[in-house]
Amino acid sequence: MHNDKDEKLSIRRILSNYAYLLKYSFRIDAVLIIQIFTVLVASGVGHAFMDTIFIRAFINYLSDSNVSFQQTAVLVVVSTLGIAVLMSLERCTESLARPRIIRMTGRMQEEMIQKVSEMDLICYDSDTYYDNFVIAASQLEEIAVMVIMDLARMGSNVAAVLVLSGLITFINPVIAIFPTLGFIINVYTKFRIMKLEYDCDVEKKRIMRRANYSKRVFYQPEYAKEIKLSHIEVPLERQFHQSLDETVSVVKKYGMQISLWAFINYISVYTLLSAYCVPLYLGYMALVVCRIGLGDVAALNNAQSSVRNQLDSLNYCVERVQKAGMFCERFRRFMDYEGKIENAAGITQVPWEHTVLEIKDVSYRYAGSQRDTLRHINMKIKSGEKVALVGENGAGKSTFVKLLMRLYDVTEGSICYGGHDIREFTTKEYRKIFGSVFQDYQLYATTVKENVIMGEGKGDVPEEKKRVEEALRQSGFWERLESLPEGMDTPLTREFAENGVSLSGGEAQKVAIGRLFAKKDEMHIAILDEPSSALDPRAEYELNQNMLHKAGEATVIFISHRLSTTKDADCIYMFENGEIIEQGSHRELMEQNGQYAEMFRCQAKYYQQNQEITV
Repeated sequence: MHNDKDEKLSIRRILSNYAYLLKYSFRIDAVLIIQIFTVLVASGVGHAFMDTIFIRAFINYLSDSNVSFQQTAVLVVVSTLGIAVLMSLERCTESLARPRIIRMTGRMQEEMIQKVSEMDLICYDSDTYYDNFVIAASQLEEIAVMVIMDLARMGSNVAAVLVLSGLITFINPVIAIFPTLGFIINVYTKFRIMKLEYDCDVEKKRIMRRANYSKRVFYQPEYAKEIKLSHIEVPLERQFHQSLDETVSVVKKYGMQISLWAFINYISVYTLLSAYCVPLYLGYMALVVCRIGLGDVAALNNAQSSVRNQLDSLNYCVERVQKAGMFCERFRRFMDYEGKIENAAGITQVPWEHTVLEIKDVSYRYAGSQRDTLRHINMKIKSGEKVALVGENGAGKSTFVKLLMRLYDVTEGSICYGGHDIREFTTKEYRKIFGSVFQDYQLYATTVKENVIMGEGKGDVPEEKKRVEEALRQSGFWERLESLPEGMDTPLTREFAENGVSLSGGEAQKVAIGRLFAKKDEMHIAILDEPSSALDPRAEYELNQNMLHKAGEATVIFISHRLSTTKDADCIYMFENGEIIEQGSHRELMEQNGQYAEMFRCQAKYYQQNQEITV
């Protein structure tokens, strides 16, 4: 994704971004936006009349001996009722709009979630993507509401200024110079301040990610045991304080500049132009040259003050337009990004019969890396074959299976299924042939059955329940399931349910592996990327044997550091530094007496000493 570090956005781009977000909001709920805009504009015009016409008429009535008390009282009552109606209209609109705003922002978040599901996995390797996503997700609701309200306020400000300007021009046009000049100065100084504050905020967020991480691990349960049994808090606290020190430096750097522009703004706009120039000019016109009366003085003073306030509010909205435009740059990139893999539309139908998977001279390099993670991998996996991938950490095994499932695209070479390059298939259709469980699997705060079905059904149909039961039996979780208070309907984790259950690492892995068994009648290829690492060697051995024997016609590709299961694989591939250095059956590799044989003997000795399994 595009790198926006230290990027300067033009005014044109900022306005374009603002229009983009406004159009996005209109698409979701145009009626809501029009209602808010109409009410605030009407309110602005009404207040403008009340602040000027009323005060002018009221003072003139008091100054005119021919005007009765009853006439003055009627004026006061009418004006009071007018203000009450305007305020009631604003409050009612706000109350009625709040539920619709919640629904609107909820739909925005839904669309973001859908967009995330369509992002290529490689995006998660990009810091820029992470920043764009986190900022967009955390601020979308706030900024979207701000855009809608500021549009309405700007309409209200402009309408009020036009009304007030007409009244000022009618009485004495010279007075319009002061608020206009103040507005120009205000816009420029506030724009400078806003830009500095935005730059400061971006730098702070980038730095505070480290501090937030150091803070977050202390209240997440998965870190609790290690924190209590070690002194990991020392480097984490050090990282936290370093981030704070860097943040303080950033704030100091920008703080002096922001203060200087704020001082210029206050002295010129609020002190000289408003507090001194306007009263002196009105006093001169009323007392020295006697060209305006007391009612005109009061009306003009209120009018210019109202114009200044309206222009200040408009200026404030302009600042927020800038803020929204800068935020929307990230949101826009995020929403406009088109995944090359996830959204790929195929030109060839995926073969639904079990067929051959062929890897032809495949190499892969991560973006920004100086070397290939995988180099010239060649492999031919027949339908129903059981394949083991072995090797040390970082050898490239997990990257390889991600290429097989087209989570990444190869840098060189090709992967073919049924004689067709997998890039010829629609990605989502191609992935339906896979069942997979990874070492870094996740359980979700839903029921046991929903964690097994994984969105491919509701789990309420008898056939689906039977499928989940059978899957959990085969994964070894059935005995634990029978002890749960609500069986398959028991929520996992206590995050949202007091009757939820927290599983041990081995139990959680059995639930995750149950997903694979639940899909085994539909999948053509099963991928097991060390999903049983939390199990003891005996349990892992039994589970893998179960998977190998009950996979049916499906091809099974599994990764494991423990080599107890590899004996039963049809073919074993030994990875090292992104290359295949040995391949063959267990017997063939043992006869070669290479690295696989050495690794196996070391592990076999360990197993025999602990009498855990027979190898």
